Amino acid sequence: MPIPRSGWLAVGALAAALAGSMPRSICLAVDAALVVALGLCASTRPGIGTPWRRTRVPALAALVGVLAIGLRVALQSGGPDLAGLPEGSARWTGIVESIGSPREGSIPLTVQLDVGDVRITATVPRYPIVQPGDRVALTGPLAPPGDDSYGAFLRSHGLAGSLYSRTLEKLVAREDATRQLETLRRASGDALGRALPEPLAGLAAGILIGLRDRVDRDLATAFTTAGVSHVVAISGWNIAIVGACVGALLRSWPRRRRMVVTLLAIALYTTFSGASASVLRAAAMAAVVLSARESGRAGSAAAALGWAAALLLLGDPALVLDPGFELSSAATLGLIAWGSPLTGWLRKASGSRIPMAVCELLGVSLAAQAATLPIVLAIFGRLSLVSPLANLLVVPLVAPAMAAGLLALGAGWLALLGLPGLIASVVGLPAWLLLSVTVAIVRWSAALPFASVVLPPPANLAVAALVLGLLLSVASGRLHLPHGHQRAATLPAKAPSGPRVVLRGPERAVVLGLIVAIVGFAVVVVQLPDGRVHVTVLDVGQGDAILVEGDRGGRMLVDGGPDPDRLLVALDGELPPWDRRIDLLLLSHPHEDHVAGLPALLQRYRIGRVAEPGMTGPGPGYRAWTEALAARDVATGRLSTGDSFKLDDVDFQVLWPDPGSVPRAPPNTGTGINNVSIVLLGAFGRERFLLAGDIEEGIDPILLARGLPRVDLLKVAHHGSRTSSTDPFLDAVRPSVAVVSVGARNPYGHPATATLQRLTGRGAHVFRTDRDGSVAVALDGSHLFARPEGARRADAVSPAPSGTASLARAAVLSCGIPAGPGLLVASNPLDPGPARTTRLGVYHRADGRSWARRGRPTAPVPRPSAMAVAALAGGRGSGRVARPAHRRARHRRPASPRGIGCVAARPGQGDPTRRRSPGAAARRRVGGLAQRARLSRACQTCREPPRHQAR
Repeated sequence: MPIPRSGWLAVGALAAALAGSMPRSICLAVDAALVVALGLCASTRPGIGTPWRRTRVPALAALVGVLAIGLRVALQSGGPDLAGLPEGSARWTGIVESIGSPREGSIPLTVQLDVGDVRITATVPRYPIVQPGDRVALTGPLAPPGDDSYGAFLRSHGLAGSLYSRTLEKLVAREDATRQLETLRRASGDALGRALPEPLAGLAAGILIGLRDRVDRDLATAFTTAGVSHVVAISGWNIAIVGACVGALLRSWPRRRRMVVTLLAIALYTTFSGASASVLRAAAMAAVVLSARESGRAGSAAAALGWAAALLLLGDPALVLDPGFELSSAATLGLIAWGSPLTGWLRKASGSRIPMAVCELLGVSLAAQAATLPIVLAIFGRLSLVSPLANLLVVPLVAPAMAAGLLALGAGWLALLGLPGLIASVVGLPAWLLLSVTVAIVRWSAALPFASVVLPPPANLAVAALVLGLLLSVASGRLHLPHGHQRAATLPAKAPSGPRVVLRGPERAVVLGLIVAIVGFAVVVVQLPDGRVHVTVLDVGQGDAILVEGDRGGRMLVDGGPDPDRLLVALDGELPPWDRRIDLLLLSHPHEDHVAGLPALLQRYRIGRVAEPGMTGPGPGYRAWTEALAARDVATGRLSTGDSFKLDDVDFQVLWPDPGSVPRAPPNTGTGINNVSIVLLGAFGRERFLLAGDIEEGIDPILLARGLPRVDLLKVAHHGSRTSSTDPFLDAVRPSVAVVSVGARNPYGHPATATLQRLTGRGAHVFRTDRDGSVAVALDGSHLFARPEGARRADAVSPAPSGTASLARAAVLSCGIPAGPGLLVASNPLDPGPARTTRLGVYHRADGRSWARRGRPTAPVPRPSAMAVAALAGGRGSGRVARPAHRRARHRRPASPRGIGCVAARPGQGDPTRRRSPGAAARRRVGGLAQRARLSRACQTCREPPRHQAR
């Protein structure tokens, strides 16, 4: 396909814009050289037999592009004036332009400051919640861009510096159409959360609405590794799918009218997606391709692309270094040049077995990826080897997932307006199924060995040049794509196989409805309560969040961790979206690593009752928590020593804090808050478990003086710090299983090596959320079953049950292949709720060693003498036979850190010199639609003393 004149205009504009990114002296020299060279080409008489248009017209078009962009660069200002900005820490006010993905309890913002024409990036606390268009105040020192790669990134995006603010103040903002549209988009993201669980709701919000900050960060990384990141962000590919779907629905309309309606749909979708600069560029490029397709003239599409690129560069020459502009332009060029040939080749190569719509999606995706591959290699140095396979599997699911997501969005809006959440969840079932399959494929692809190869400079540039050369050879006609008819000719003729059954429209609808009903019924039945108590220590980073589910389906959540987004992902993976209910929400103490995740929970879940020790917290998360409680009619109360309650058939006793010992205001931000933690002792049958909060060594003697029983499960206090879990305390409780809720690479040295040695020295099998992910523990009254959900290998331990309740420590530790989310349900003296079955992983008899992800087996550690390796540990109903004592296997799990930090540690709490694992354990678990169950109402309060006062 010959290059049109507007294409040469864009080439000249591109060359001048690249020169404009250089120092001014070099820029002038390059522009002058380009003008002279192009002027000579335009004025030179062509050779004999060479048409005048073939040489002079392209040269003149390129010369016009160079002159236009050169003049634009010469007239533009040199950037923001930073001379008048204050130095050191100061209070800054401005307007939020964009929001990034939350990370470790904080969120990145791009802010337009009120002083001068200055834009900065700021990292701020998660609360209060802000959106683009809000007016905010920040406090902190502004750091100018450095000479490293991050500084280059800031300068390329026109950012004057970066700011870290420990405070975030939301000011009064002016209401306008843009801010109202943003409010509508954010509310639509919340509506998707009513119909879909996380991280699927965030993924749907990213695909449909362009809320990229709602997409779980780990999931976005998996999409990037698998080479399908174009699915997540609003790009020309997504917009092309919208246009193609509209065109397919209006296939019977006249071509011109169909094209007008399609372009109007693209404009509306672009506006609702935020209409950011990158989305507008993507929409312009997609409109070019679709217009050419409807008109049937590929040459007009190439000409329109040239004009679009030239005008965009004329508006902002700095776009030439913007990866978004480069990728969208290259992808559009690939679609124009190779989209239709690849579609036809796929159709012929498959012998017309693949539907035409699927071939089009695959052809468009492959053409765009081939065209952008040199840019990805040159800029990011990343080569995804599984990208062709991942796209082959994922791309056909995107269009139906978007359509199903629109249904879920509508149902979610009805739920926000008062429709029962069960209906929204049922309507969202197709979207849940399609998105779950998509996420499963992406995570499977990203987990393959060598899924993504990082090429360091200059290897990435060499490979990029090689790929670019191959693409240019294909474009010039020297290399040809294989012809589909040659492949199709070798296909054997299909033998007749009897009469075909053809389903008509109504029959197809009935069959589809039956399939959906069967799948939904199976999901509900599989997750019915199994009569066991489930305690899940959720992996929320450097903090605590413990879900307790009773034997008949009641639910209690103890603490919410430091990150609301991470809490929702973990909790939505355990509980059904149609029954978002927590019967009792217990805040052990008001530190940010325990309370900051709870405000978002109040927006999505129905909370029956709230209990806490009675102390106010010093952080923004606690302030957001109290404001959210005040806005909802939720019963609140306090718990102290001597209180007791029942959760289904689980008896709970409060061991600490004593009545009257909790001041309203915290005496300090450290030990004074930790030592008011609510300590709970739970008993179910002959088994006991202790949730110790963050109490430190000063509280242990008090509890010991009152008497502590032996327990089967211990949630280790204060993330395993050196100042918790003293020797006398552990001598008294002697847990079979101990779980440390801790974040990877945390700056506090948690858990301390000395604490781990004290635990293992007393025979406890230690799990850590930074290494094992969420740890699910099931108790049936006489045996304990523990399953780390983030581990690869299985390792089962089965102690023999004793004759007394305090010594009942039968445990089976099964670290196998996760068999789906274990439904763990609980209930307080409030609502009943659903429960679900937890299936354990398979024990590897030939290799009882425990392996963390990407880890190696470590030296064995001793286990208690009453524990033996089980010969078989299967699912429900499987036999479990203990091995002889002399064949017991004792192994310890290697660490694989991941997580976030929170409250500053004091000297002596951790062991900063301990060796940390360099890798982060990626979680395989796919958050999905959890389970509904019939639950009986649990209204058993042993005692409600007068101190339970509503606040």
